[in-house]
Amino acid sequence: MAVTYREAQLDDAAQYGALQATVHPYQVVTTASVSHWWTSEPPRARRLSLVAERDGAIVGTGSASLDTWTSEVGTAYLTLRVHPEHRRAGIGTRLFDDLVAHLTANNVRMVRTSSNDDPDSLAWCRNRGLERSHEVRYSRLDLHDPDRLPPVPALPAGARTTSAREVGPERVFPIEQVAIADEPSEVVADQVPYEEWLADVWQAPNTDLDLSTVVLVDDAPVAWTLVEADPVTHRIWAGGTGTLREHRGRGLAKIAKSIAIRRAVEAGIIDAFTSNDGTNAAMLAVNGWLGYRPCATQWTHIKTL
Repeated sequence: MAVTYREAQLDDAAQYGALQATVHPYQVVTTASVSHWWTSEPPRARRLSLVAERDGAIVGTGSASLDTWTSEVGTAYLTLRVHPEHRRAGIGTRLFDDLVAHLTANNVRMVRTSSNDDPDSLAWCRNRGLERSHEVRYSRLDLHDPDRLPPVPALPAGARTTSAREVGPERVFPIEQVAIADEPSEVVADQVPYEEWLADVWQAPNTDLDLSTVVLVDDAPVAWTLVEADPVTHRIWAGGTGTLREHRGRGLAKIAKSIAIRRAVEAGIIDAFTSNDGTNAAMLAVNGWLGYRPCATQWTHIKTL
């Protein structure tokens, strides 16, 4: 049957997320998280999400949005997924061309995307003028046997931990601003509006504010780790960890992640997943210490329009 292309609708969220889980099983996505993404993204992002259907089933998805958390003008991000059984039929190319046309019409000068680390995916990107950039390493932590976790490091004097729910978003946000800006990337996220972060991250349905852990020193929040949970599959996603610059080098991120993992185990979680830029040696070391092991690799790519 012929493939049809159209804009995604809220009713597509379940199939959209299911395809993402098929193509990237090392990510944690739910129908609710897809719906939230579509409804919480600000209008200024000019998001366009597309689906490709064959015989009533979604076999390809694509989305493109302008970067709204950066001072760099004219940058955007594009995602593209095609079901493995429906590749080599031009579906990805059609979605890619339509999304690039949308970005070009919105004065985008540079677009970022990502691909799996396999010869076909890398060649596909190369053939469309996409230049390989950053390595992204995905890792999995098997929590079926929590006794294998290393002991929680001792807290420094004057430090304590608590949940993100207890601390609240206003006090966590300054840590996030610094952490997001320092994340290795082709585009620096140096202008994060509080209200957008609140809607996108804090209020996301997968964000578990009880598992997300904050480290306070003299009752001031200085480090935290974000946990996104899917209680149906009993999996979590380590969504990000940050420490204020003046408090780095004290092991606070290690403490936050270690405690968060133990809280997740108590909540019935059996698998944890995360990703790190290949140059982020400090966080890769922390995750390796916790027991995370590599499970996949992706590459980011950039294209000048």
